[in-house]
Amino acid sequence: MEQKEAEDSGETVSVWQYEERELTVQEYESMVLMQQVVSENASGIVASVTQFQRDAVIDEYTEQLIEEGLI
Repeated sequence: MEQKEAEDSGETVSVWQYEERELTVQEYESMVLMQQVVSENASGIVASVTQFQRDAVIDEYTEQLIEEGLI
């Protein structure tokens, strides 16, 4: 989206511009397959990051308890 000033009134108007492309059947199928792979891997990546964050928090808390002499 781009803001331009209308020549006749001086009013600011929004101008939309888009790109369009036609895909072959093979390109489309390849794109759909890639989306499926990314979608399937995304949930695994999120789970891994969540587990890593959980482990980091536990490690930090354990370190604090050790520093305070509680364990």
